Amino acid sequence: MNACISTRLPRVFIDIEAEQDYWQDWYHNLPGAAATRGFAFYWPVIGAVYDIYINHPGWDSDRAQARYALSAAVQAQCLSEREASEVFSQVWGRISGERLGRAALDRMAQPYAA
Repeated sequence: MNACISTRLPRVFIDIEAEQDYWQDWYHNLPGAAATRGFAFYWPVIGAVYDIYINHPGWDSDRAQARYALSAAVQAQCLSEREASEVFSQVWGRISGERLGRAALDRMAQPYAA
């Protein structure tokens, strides 16, 4: 009897419209959001995390964050390394359910919005 072992990762399904609705209420607390002309202009920064999560489901957060830092959305928004890391941590944490470290939680308490 031959056993077939699947090495495929499970499919990832995310309701992007529901996520956009969520972030529309919260994006103003993320770095660089105050400098944008609204949610539609900031969504690519958030959406880039979803793109990585969906298209590379086997990646750990460190590898995903390294790719995110180089994304066109982060570059276009001119986020610093620290700011990009903060956005990534917030969004990745929401998607994956990974708990944020204490330092990240402390930073969340201080909104970036003016």
